[in-house]
Amino acid sequence: MGAVGNRRVKAYKTCPIEGCDWQLITEWFDGSPDRVLKVTQAEQETATGLHMRSHYTPERTYFT
Repeated sequence: MGAVGNRRVKAYKTCPIEGCDWQLITEWFDGSPDRVLKVTQAEQETATGLHMRSHYTPERTYFT
């Protein structure tokens, strides 16, 4: 695998929430256009789940 500095984004998906500019990287060019690294489905699902928490985490309430 190449150094991170040699990677460029090849493909991504955007967040469906209006006004959010978060991007999920799905593929990288790794040093050259001929070498492509695909992000695994499991890694994509984990990253998406962590991001979506920021949109849907319930506000804390205190019962007195």
